Amino acid sequence: MTVYRNILVIRLSSLGDVLLTMPAVQAIKAACPASAVSWLVEGPSSELLACQEFIDRVIEFPRGAITKSLRKGRFFSAAANLLAFRSALRRQAYDLVVDFHGIVKSALLAWAARAQRRLGFDGSVAKEGSWLAYDERQQASDRRLHKSMRNMLLASRLGAGVLPEVDLKTPPEAAAYIDAFFAQKAISGPVIAVNPFCSKGSAFKRWDMDRYADLVRCVGNATGATMMVLWGPGEEEEAAGLVRGAGGRAMLACPTTVAQLLALLKRTDLYVGGDTGVMHLAAFARVPIVAIFGPTDHLVNGPVGTGHTIVRKDLPCSPCRDKTCKDRICLRSITVDEVSAAVVGAWSRIGKG
Repeated sequence: MTVYRNILVIRLSSLGDVLLTMPAVQAIKAACPASAVSWLVEGPSSELLACQEFIDRVIEFPRGAITKSLRKGRFFSAAANLLAFRSALRRQAYDLVVDFHGIVKSALLAWAARAQRRLGFDGSVAKEGSWLAYDERQQASDRRLHKSMRNMLLASRLGAGVLPEVDLKTPPEAAAYIDAFFAQKAISGPVIAVNPFCSKGSAFKRWDMDRYADLVRCVGNATGATMMVLWGPGEEEEAAGLVRGAGGRAMLACPTTVAQLLALLKRTDLYVGGDTGVMHLAAFARVPIVAIFGPTDHLVNGPVGTGHTIVRKDLPCSPCRDKTCKDRICLRSITVDEVSAAVVGAWSRIGKG
């Protein structure tokens, strides 16, 4: 069996996809325990990755700095940042690069790294011709295979076994921050976390906000739990509107980083929301989930683990990838009563009802 001293893993974004790559990376580390595993990522997920014992080094691609320079027309500054990053990346030689992302950007980064071997998916998964950068290509013929299992196909090429159960770590300061918030708000009873949001590019997956307000009110009255509305950057005002619309049956969560949000989720008893990265974070926090699925495929994108409830409509047009759909019948046909019944049922199953 080949011995790898240094392995570079590439999965740049988004939060959900980074999380669904973690089991495969942990499996690679278990199969190659003598290897130093580095992860190339961009954005706020880097803080969370840095806390995990199976990741030896986190390399952050400076997307924010490069984008900021380009928006201001500072093209030389953007080029300088990119060249400096490339130079820093090439200081370390890798025996193997594993590109889980499979887009032209990740492929260029895989090619820029000094590596003896590059592994990625073939055209069945990889996009934009990125597979041309790999020495070895893995086929994924089952298009409805869950993403975590699909990522394991790459790990299995390196001798990894079954899909591991990842125990995500949080930094002590993140847990202390959440403890202080719970103490300040005098939260002592059970908590149901509700996340009505999706990323800007995923609004087509979002259930209507007024329905979330009705849901929070119904579930809060039925369970007596503290209903906590989660929010991220740029979402506080809309989240506050949801709290008002719920007639006093909800409260706002504190502002959080990804690591702090994980610590918060570990303090909750149930999570309710759509197909988002935060849903996956809740799953990795071992929180039972009631997930509202519309156009996306629950078999591919559902939460990992057991004990979760998926609320969806089995329609001829779903799942689909039409982000421009105006009807959104897959979501609009899901009623407040249906989701409320699913949440109360899940509440009873975990011994809270």
